[in-house]
Amino acid sequence: MTRNHDDLDSKAGDYFKRREALQEREADIRDLFSFQVQRLASLSTRIAALSIRPRYGITPREWRVIAVLKYLEKTSLQDLAKHSGVLKSQMSRTVSALIERGYIAKAANPEDGRSILLQLSAEGLELSSKVLEDSFRRNDEMLATLSHAEQQILVELLRRVTQTSSKYYHELKSSASQSDLKSIEEE
Repeated sequence: MTRNHDDLDSKAGDYFKRREALQEREADIRDLFSFQVQRLASLSTRIAALSIRPRYGITPREWRVIAVLKYLEKTSLQDLAKHSGVLKSQMSRTVSALIERGYIAKAANPEDGRSILLQLSAEGLELSSKVLEDSFRRNDEMLATLSHAEQQILVELLRRVTQTSSKYYHELKSSASQSDLKSIEEE
C-alpha cells in the first residue's frame, strides 16, 4: 500500500483520531508525540540559527547558554549544563568560546576555592536582552495561528508534560546501569 507521507504529516486534527486510524495502516514514528516534539525543537533551532547568527554572531547553543546563565545569575559549569540541556563536554567548549569573546566572566566560588562560578559579563547581559527580545518575536511568529488563550494552554500543557517526563526520566535513571547512564551522557 503506497502512502502519501506528506499528507499524513500535514493533516491537522485530533491526535486520538489519528491513533484510531492506525488500525487502518501500520503505525510509524510520526505517530509518536515525542517525535513531533523533536521535529518542532529541531525546526525551532534552525529558525533561531537563521535569525540569531547573522544578526548577533552567536549560535543557538551559545544563545541558550547565555539566556540560561542570565536567569541562574551565577552558577557552576555543571549546573549550567543541566539547566541548558547540554552535555557537560559540549558546555565546556561553548562556555570557553563565550569567555574568550567576553560574554561570560569567571568568579571565584566562595564555597569551594577549587572551583569557579560563571556569570554574564556586562556585554553578555546586553546581548542577552537584545536576543531575548528577538526571541519573543520569533515565538510570536511560531505561535501566530493560536489565540492568546490557546498559547497559554499550550505552554501550560508543555510544562505539565515536561514535569511528568522528568519524573519518568528519574525513575528510569534510578534503575539504569552505569553503562547506560554513561552512554546518555555521551549522546
